Amino acid sequence: MNTNTPSQPRPQLETLACVNERCEYYGQKGQDNLTVRTTYGQDAIRYLRCRCCGAEFSERKRTALWNTKVAADQAVAVADHLAEGCSLKATARLAKVHPSVVQRLNKTVGFHAEAFHDERVHDLNVVALEADERYGYAHDKSQPQWEAEVIDPVSKVVVSHGQGRRDEELIRRLLEDAAQRLANRHHLVLFTDGEASYASLFPEIFGQPYRPSRNGNRGRFPDMRYRIPRTLAHVQIVKHREGNRVVQVDIRYVHGSQRCV
Repeated sequence: MNTNTPSQPRPQLETLACVNERCEYYGQKGQDNLTVRTTYGQDAIRYLRCRCCGAEFSERKRTALWNTKVAADQAVAVADHLAEGCSLKATARLAKVHPSVVQRLNKTVGFHAEAFHDERVHDLNVVALEADERYGYAHDKSQPQWEAEVIDPVSKVVVSHGQGRRDEELIRRLLEDAAQRLANRHHLVLFTDGEASYASLFPEIFGQPYRPSRNGNRGRFPDMRYRIPRTLAHVQIVKHREGNRVVQVDIRYVHGSQRCV
């Protein structure tokens, strides 16, 4: 992003809300209770006052730009470059800010993005999901880091995201988070790579639990089992490579109905 572009459009007062938790209009937009008392800073940030409770606060309060010393355009540029996968050093160079600014905004913007994602991404009606992992590193290659994502292949919406070691714990967190965001977890097809944890965890997370009847009146009850409905399926797509070239693709119907796939 070019940091010399005009400033971002200023939000209308009707889109803002009082941040005083004791106010009867707390968190409610469009109540015509906010007025501009003054402005401050190089971006002419508005200092607001609530007619209802008398609280005064910055329009940036509880936003990703709160307490940011750099210009709004530069802060937005930092977020854009990070979203495109630029490193911290590259982002600092492109946005013309100090690396410490990038580190702070990376954490702040990530916190707000996660909250926004949790608020909006739920009760999804999807017919398929794709899950995959990607290798990277933090700071240097001596600190390997894996990230995994579940996306809707139709809309490309990121349903779930996780980071950590590539093990069963990461895959479990990823799938459990994705499942709880769906309107119906028993009606979809999940496409994954050949990672064994997907196959072992799929029935538990997406299937229908049931407990088999006990033989007789003595002894322990059988362990919980999981039924795969006809509307649910799991497919693993395994790519075999020679160097950087894919030479063969295996399709494995691991769980559920092949007709559903």
